[in-house]
Amino acid sequence: MSIAEDEALESKFRRLQQTGPGRAVLLERTAVEHALAHIAARKGYSARYIGTRRNLFDLRRAAAIQNLVAAQRLIHEAG
Repeated sequence: MSIAEDEALESKFRRLQQTGPGRAVLLERTAVEHALAHIAARKGYSARYIGTRRNLFDLRRAAAIQNLVAAQRLIHEAG
């Protein structure tokens, strides 16, 4: 049995979960990671094009679509 490379980070997060301010920080982090996961699911995990310019455009396109989907969801929830 061996200790994982990120064990120190995991134990830090476990300690943060035990405090009120720590839970608030982790909730913010969860929201950001959730949004990034949506973009990755929409775009895929590998670059589609050769070169940074087109890949950056593709990333921004996927992020814009995801933002529109999230805005539409908020509008439907409010209305």
